[in-house]
Amino acid sequence: MMDSFVGCFQAGPATARQTCSQCRWRKVRCDAGSEQCCGNCSRLGLSCSFSTAEEDANITMLAAHQLASTKPRRLRGTRACRSCRDKKVRCSGTSPSCTNCKRHGRECTYPSPARSVRAPSPQSTSTEGEDSLHGAEIAQHIPACVESFFEKVYPLPSHAFLHPETTMERCRAGKIDPALAYAICALATLHSASDLQTRERATPWVQTAEQRIWHHLECPTIARLQALLLIIHYQMETGRFQRAFMLTATAARFAAAMRLNHERPDLDLVAQEVRRRIMWSLKITERYFSVGLPEFEACPIETIYLQFPSAEEDFCPTFEPGDGSCYRLYVRLEIIRRDIMKLTRGVALCDQPFMPLAKLIGDFERDLAEIGSQMPDGTEFPLSQLEVHFNDRWLRRRLFMHVSFHQAHCDLYRILLSGYPEAAPRVVLDAIDEGYITAAYRNCLKHSTSIIQILTNLNQHSPSHLLLEFDTAICAYHATRLVLFLSRSGRTQDLPSPEFAQSRAALCLAALKRFFPASALVKPIINDMERLTQGHAPQKTGIGGLSSPEFQEGRRNLEQQLSTAAKARQRLAIHSLLRQADFTDEDDGEHSSSMSTTGLSPVMTRRTP
Repeated sequence: MMDSFVGCFQAGPATARQTCSQCRWRKVRCDAGSEQCCGNCSRLGLSCSFSTAEEDANITMLAAHQLASTKPRRLRGTRACRSCRDKKVRCSGTSPSCTNCKRHGRECTYPSPARSVRAPSPQSTSTEGEDSLHGAEIAQHIPACVESFFEKVYPLPSHAFLHPETTMERCRAGKIDPALAYAICALATLHSASDLQTRERATPWVQTAEQRIWHHLECPTIARLQALLLIIHYQMETGRFQRAFMLTATAARFAAAMRLNHERPDLDLVAQEVRRRIMWSLKITERYFSVGLPEFEACPIETIYLQFPSAEEDFCPTFEPGDGSCYRLYVRLEIIRRDIMKLTRGVALCDQPFMPLAKLIGDFERDLAEIGSQMPDGTEFPLSQLEVHFNDRWLRRRLFMHVSFHQAHCDLYRILLSGYPEAAPRVVLDAIDEGYITAAYRNCLKHSTSIIQILTNLNQHSPSHLLLEFDTAICAYHATRLVLFLSRSGRTQDLPSPEFAQSRAALCLAALKRFFPASALVKPIINDMERLTQGHAPQKTGIGGLSSPEFQEGRRNLEQQLSTAAKARQRLAIHSLLRQADFTDEDDGEHSSSMSTTGLSPVMTRRTP
């Protein structure tokens, strides 16, 4: 039976394949056989080391060694276009477009001959072996942009995932990832440039960064994920909310593929902290689209098994004072506010008394009290404390922490405000003790006015424009709505008058106009607050509801499309980026069920963060 297999397998050891020195240097397959010259050398007119040794029997061993080690001349220059280089595929080298670019409809550009023959410097060498890391146009901007980023943008909690020392060191050595370099320059220019022409220069940079990420979509790295997060923030700031929403899902896939939701104790401390900060920053960014709706969560908190971020002085030790763990506490407050929002959405569906509500509120109160005990300046942030930290690099993180702390209390106690859009149904509130509800009114007033006072102090005493987290505008908006609602409720004698509430709203609006002068993110908030400060009565959808005829017609249509449960649960605030993205389930050119002409989301009927 085995006779049929005889002769099918090699009986003896394989002879070692010989390669001439020219083919070895050029890293191509040598087809040398019985002939004295390999086919490659014969075709290209090179002096093959095999034929040379055969033709000249009198050659010395030293000369033979020198001949074998001689580098052959370069026969062709680099002909691959940039797109084929990025994708690492064979390029036809044809003009004006190569075959691949023409087939896929891509822009085809070739590197200039002068750049290909010039010896690359460390600043223009890619870590991935690509030609010219940044290009001549952007290379001159990198040092200033990186410095500007860490001075102005890095203190924001949603942007605090780059290690300053390591990033700047890689920039100086020319080893920074190209996509990350372009993304840093784009975002830094967007936030620091004073003239429109300079800011528009950032657009092609962010497009290049995104293109590089798509070219390596199947190969996620920490640097590419960091670049993608910066790109998402750029798209958010420039009003491209739909693209930012989709890119956030891609970033979540990157993080999951690299297992960033788990600790890696085998790595050094900086690498571990960078991984944590990427995940927490991604979670903060995701919350801006919607909060408390699991169907829109790309990174569920239940799947994140990480420690909270460490203090800044531990992450990047310097001679300057640290942030006092403000970033760490801010992230903890984010998680609590998310859980409160989930409670708010759940209670909205109740059609009978919900007896555990008071206990759940008490649990949240204890969690917030525990965080308050760890805040470096206490739970209050008066003008005296603000003046002490004016020259502190981490002033904004302290401010964000205090504002978020007060907003968490507002989110918690507004559940008990009868008639407020985010309040529990009447059947639930009727089962709550009257004294407990009265205390909730007072607590809402206390914490909402604290938010407004912090922003007013900052606006009146800050000598320069400060870049603030988007969450600051969200908190200001809800604080204004609460103060105006409380002034009209007449619940207790110690609530503010309508005139006082209007004055607080005007101060808060002035602060937002100064610190968010041209932000596409905050524009809907400012527009609605302007309407409120003009004394308009609250709409049926609650304070801050839009009053245009198109909105009212769109709301009636949406109420017909959505079930009662969906309307109660899937409500989005005016500042929700998912609402502003205005997705539709129709094909292009057809009537949009999302009421695109009114800026409504198909799941929005009431306002909630």
